[in-house]
Amino acid sequence: MRKVLILTAGWVLTLAGILITPMPIPIPLIGIFPLLAGLAILINHSRTMRRMIQRIRHRVRWLSYMIEHGAHRLPKKIGRILHRSHPAPIARHERIRTRDRDEP
Repeated sequence: MRKVLILTAGWVLTLAGILITPMPIPIPLIGIFPLLAGLAILINHSRTMRRMIQRIRHRVRWLSYMIEHGAHRLPKKIGRILHRSHPAPIARHERIRTRDRDEP
């Protein structure tokens, strides 16, 4: 029951952030904060979301670089959450898959 509530809160924050960010309100880009908070919750508690973020970071290298560059300036707990979404496992899986394909 607790995990369902946590995941629901994460999705609500993420969707609220997505909806609020493009709105013309007095504080520009205020929706970034709930979006990032929701993604942090989902990365921490949902394997599917964590893998989806890993795939995005694998495909968009500059985004991954910016996240890693700024992670050391954030609190350690947030840095650990960001490290859990690092795209290294996907790159390792692709290397193994291509190596297996090349062998006779």
